[in-house]
Amino acid sequence: MPVEVLKAPPPTPGSARRLRRALPARKTHDVSTFKKEKLNDDFSELDEFAKVFENANDDPFDTVRGYGRIANSRVDKLISIDAPPEDITAWSLESSTWALVNDLYMYRTAPPKPPLNLYKTTSNTVAEESFYRQNGAARETLIVISWLQKYGIPFASRDRAISKPELRGIKWQFTRAHTKKAKVAFGGFSGSSQQIAQIKSLDLDAPLRENAGIASEDSAYEHELFRYIFSLLQRGDYQAATTVCEATGNFSLVAAINGLVEYRDPLIDGVTIDTEEATSRGTKRKALWRRMCLQVCRSPKVDKYERAIYGLLCGDLDSVLAVSQGWEAQLLAYAQHLAVTQLETFFSATDRLNISMGELRPFPQSVHNSSLGDILRILASPTSSDEQVRSESEAPFRYLQGSIINNVLHLMIANVRSQIEQSLAGDTENENTIIGERYMLRFLAHLILFLRGIGLDSEVSEDDAVSILQFYIEDLVVCGKGRLVPLYVAQLPPSAAVEAYSYLLADIAADARARSEQFALADKFGLDVATTLRRTVQRVFDDLEDRFPAVVSSAEFDFSESETDDEGQLTGSLLWLVDAGMWGDVVASANALYVRYLLAGRIGAAVVFQSKLGASQVHIAVEQLARSGEDAMTMMVTDEDNGSADAEMIMQAAKYRAEFMQYEALVEAVRMIKQWDGLMAEKPVAPSKGDRARPRWSGNDGSEKESGKFLHAWKNKARNLLNQVQAPLIDIIEHWMVDVELSAIEDGDKTQADAIHRLRVLYVPYMLFELHRIFTDAAMVKTSYAIRGFELVNLVAESTDEMSLGRLLIESEKLSDYLVAVAQLALVVGADPTNGLWRV
Repeated sequence: MPVEVLKAPPPTPGSARRLRRALPARKTHDVSTFKKEKLNDDFSELDEFAKVFENANDDPFDTVRGYGRIANSRVDKLISIDAPPEDITAWSLESSTWALVNDLYMYRTAPPKPPLNLYKTTSNTVAEESFYRQNGAARETLIVISWLQKYGIPFASRDRAISKPELRGIKWQFTRAHTKKAKVAFGGFSGSSQQIAQIKSLDLDAPLRENAGIASEDSAYEHELFRYIFSLLQRGDYQAATTVCEATGNFSLVAAINGLVEYRDPLIDGVTIDTEEATSRGTKRKALWRRMCLQVCRSPKVDKYERAIYGLLCGDLDSVLAVSQGWEAQLLAYAQHLAVTQLETFFSATDRLNISMGELRPFPQSVHNSSLGDILRILASPTSSDEQVRSESEAPFRYLQGSIINNVLHLMIANVRSQIEQSLAGDTENENTIIGERYMLRFLAHLILFLRGIGLDSEVSEDDAVSILQFYIEDLVVCGKGRLVPLYVAQLPPSAAVEAYSYLLADIAADARARSEQFALADKFGLDVATTLRRTVQRVFDDLEDRFPAVVSSAEFDFSESETDDEGQLTGSLLWLVDAGMWGDVVASANALYVRYLLAGRIGAAVVFQSKLGASQVHIAVEQLARSGEDAMTMMVTDEDNGSADAEMIMQAAKYRAEFMQYEALVEAVRMIKQWDGLMAEKPVAPSKGDRARPRWSGNDGSEKESGKFLHAWKNKARNLLNQVQAPLIDIIEHWMVDVELSAIEDGDKTQADAIHRLRVLYVPYMLFELHRIFTDAAMVKTSYAIRGFELVNLVAESTDEMSLGRLLIESEKLSDYLVAVAQLALVVGADPTNGLWRV
């Protein structure tokens, strides 16, 4: 939908938090209830709404009608599988709400019609139209009445559907028979006490005129018949009601229904209101007709549903309320009464009703419902005598419908936003029922997008609108609909889009296939991938900050290479940057992740991370940087916005690269140590001295091999590996992270300097001990190798500054342990005059 994005709101703390903590779990039902069909398990309605929104044309109202069709189809599906009533009701209410949105906002956005000139000869129909053109609130009352008749009543009363009774062609069938028998038997009615209360004549006015009744069988039948006719009139189906009345001989009702039409002669008026009008028609004395209907509906002798029929036709309130069940039915009764009283007031003020002259009696008006807002408050009032209506008024969609009718949607959305943010903050004491159902978030998000499409952005504050869209995007992630997220992210202002999209990317960071899909979708909807990926990495780091507590000593190091979920997400977030080829960001973020793993003693996680990076081009990029100098450096730190890189960025990239290489060297040293330990585990076992057979050596796997070949080969491997291990470990012991720590101190970055120093305290002494152990093991290959362990003592003794090895041993409280290790090595070497201690 080609609409402008909202302006970016100020950052809000709640926008980055997960809705899992705020909204209830999606409602599920046993499959047996749904006839083995799980309608809600796949949340397919989210896909359907996204499809309608994405494929929308230039008419936003077509989109709204598309949403309504989705809701209608859901209702039909739920009914067909005997779904729980509450689910049917929810979708029914949503369908009627979309219809209300369509009808009211189509009027509110339509250009105003020009005023009409009124003359003494102008019909009341034209005068009525003139009144509505000048009074928008009154016009909206008519729209609400029409909506209730077409959608509200039918959808809300599905569980109270009234069956169509048998249509008898003869009115008062049993009364006629009783009357005929009475006349034959008694020659009249005076001789039968049984017939005293029954009418004597069979004309339609007889019950009121004679103050008598009809046969009980006819009374029971007409009660159900009038109830059915009333239900048709509630739905605005006047033609069907007229047909039923004609078929059952209720011609007075036919005349009453026809009296609804106000008299109008298009030729005399000279104004075209309805293009289909060609001849004059309607009731010339409609005000008198209305009072006739009023008199009937106030008669206690008339069946309550017949009274309600006349009351509905003339706009009486009491007679209709008496038989109106449910929120929609009572709202209709009040709204119709309001519409009639508004017209009566207008006609009286313009001398079209001669009430002051006593020609007509004043039409009764309620003093408590002068507007639709008053009516909605009456229905929701705690003092309401109808508990069912009061309870139904609290339903989320009815609350929303009331906000739309009162044109206070902005207040409701602000309230929803506030309630969600309070829930995110842990405050659940004052929760509003509207956020208790997750479908409301979907509805509000699409309603906000619709308002933007019709140019009514101001209906809802930008902050509230953006927050609701962000919450909906987060809910899509919760429901596993990440592929829909870019469509809605594209509707947000840039800063909010980055925040919302990073929420999804952080959630799926460890899924390579999902990462590939999102790159394609982001490109389709023109999203800022680079900025979003940086925010994604930061989000993951922030979310998991407390999951990696720092270790105190090397005794707590964890070498397990089994990656946890948290570690997978952290590593995956960096792989977003790798997939995007953002090498400068990869290196900087990799440094931060190495720091986190190493401070927590998770050496195994660092090894796994380094392996995953090794499968990418990051090492090639770093090598190119080292070889090619400034040109390659610029390639790594290219500004994705303008393609340039300044000197400061180049210097920073060089620092990142140097730090990165230090972590890589440490991990590689860990690998070498592991390789050395593996070789030591393969060392041959010498045969016992009592074995007279040909000397053989046994491997740890139980195999036996020729002593000379096996032992010689093993020692050669050990010599080669020792030569490979020695130099990198000594370099780490002497220089690891020294320049990085000094650079952080020089830059005044105390936090970074402290973290790097802590790493040196943990890992430099550890590497010293490991190399010392390796030299001790190497004595099995050649005794003179152990002398190299004593040479390490010189490194400790000769270092005296604050960055020295000796200082690190003291801070790590490992100096005494190191002296013990040296003493143990001395025992291994012994006092050999060639290779002994005197050489140290």
